[in-house]
Amino acid sequence: MTESRDGQPDHVGPASDPRSGDGRPDGLATAVPPPRLEGTVSASMARFLSGEVSRAGGNPGQVARLPDLRTDVLADDLSRIPTDSASAMWRYLVAHNPAPSRDGALQLAAPPPGTLGVWDYMLTSGPTIMDSIRSASRYIGVVADPGAEIFEGVEDGELYTISHSTCPYEADVKAAIERWVLALLLRRCREATGTPLVPVRVGLQQRAPRSHAALRELFDTSCVDFEAPATSLTFLTRDIRRPLPNAQFGLQEMLGRHAAMMMAAAKPLLDWYDVFRLALHACFESDSLALETVARQMAISPRTLQRRLAERDSTWRDEVETARQEVALSLMRDGRLPMKSIAGRVGYSDVRALRRAVRRWESRPAEPSGIGAE
Repeated sequence: MTESRDGQPDHVGPASDPRSGDGRPDGLATAVPPPRLEGTVSASMARFLSGEVSRAGGNPGQVARLPDLRTDVLADDLSRIPTDSASAMWRYLVAHNPAPSRDGALQLAAPPPGTLGVWDYMLTSGPTIMDSIRSASRYIGVVADPGAEIFEGVEDGELYTISHSTCPYEADVKAAIERWVLALLLRRCREATGTPLVPVRVGLQQRAPRSHAALRELFDTSCVDFEAPATSLTFLTRDIRRPLPNAQFGLQEMLGRHAAMMMAAAKPLLDWYDVFRLALHACFESDSLALETVARQMAISPRTLQRRLAERDSTWRDEVETARQEVALSLMRDGRLPMKSIAGRVGYSDVRALRRAVRRWESRPAEPSGIGAE
């Protein structure tokens, strides 16, 4: 989103208008991320997270449930990684907490400039911080999941607020992401201005910790609002409108064109449906089959998942039945589990119910080879 002078954010993305907050064209093409980018994050984001997982002692490919998450794949800036995999890495980091803050919560350091690719530079490339935020919000899809991330700036008189919202994560995971995003934004604002910029106020959606010392140290302010409606940094508008000392004419527009080309040429390793199928099959292994469980693993809402399935002329019930058939037949071909265990694994009350299902699937009265004694 971009900012407007009446305090109401202008939308960017599919329903956006390529205008600035005062109604004048801002010279940047409207960025509409291709639908296939939904459910994915950039290779640069995945590189950062996989590096943190490795430093914490984990195997990124195993944690992300992507065996092909190789170095050469992550080195390709056009690669897109499933949001589900990025979410799994965040959960691993929170659970193992390689970088605890003074209050014990995970606090990953803001990475050096350029770590997050072209979007990282967009945060500091405009004539002012306000222009930079406008550009970075328009092209959020080049670094993050455009179907899940919202990034905006709103001017309200003497104050300017930069806010961010993300997927419906668990509370501790969401709190860690909140801290990291705001620390990153603050660092980039300071790097762009060349000054120790201090926010007037910080908004966090998490509950207040017992001690605020770590947050005061992180943001250099004691004005921290907890359980806020949005994760945000609020600055004085005059600071955000001040010309940046190292701004280069035309650089912001050039980076915007490059970001648009990257989104158009992106190569998702898996699309959202592939990720859905992986998450659904995993539920049979963990005995946690539920729409809400799969949606949480994909970092989307149950309603969004149902909508996406409807767009494929499918339903949750249809998908579960298909996956149940695939899992059951695969386990029977494998032959290592008794039929009673297979029946329980795929949700049947007994072996007879499983056999009836197999006959229905294969449309013949005889049992398939591989169905043996209980």
